[in-house]
Amino acid sequence: MAEARVQQLADEIRMLTEAERQELVAEVLPLLLLTQGSVRAVTRALDTLSTEDLDALVEHARTRNSAIPDTTITTVLHDALHAVRTPRCV
Repeated sequence: MAEARVQQLADEIRMLTEAERQELVAEVLPLLLLTQGSVRAVTRALDTLSTEDLDALVEHARTRNSAIPDTTITTVLHDALHAVRTPRCV
């Protein structure tokens, strides 16, 4: 059931205009990126990048959506790296 719902949402997102997708990114991406699984996945991906590649990725994010302030990009990257590297007591 959950997989079908996710597929339905993905299909709906593909049908959005670019402007609608940008608005959706601003509203939803922070929520998705800050889940524990997403943080781990993003951190693993970032750990594989060279400094030059990471700089290029940040610059790409800036140019693709200038509405996202540098402080947001920095905060998301910092929180992702910190959350995965900090041992959790469970």
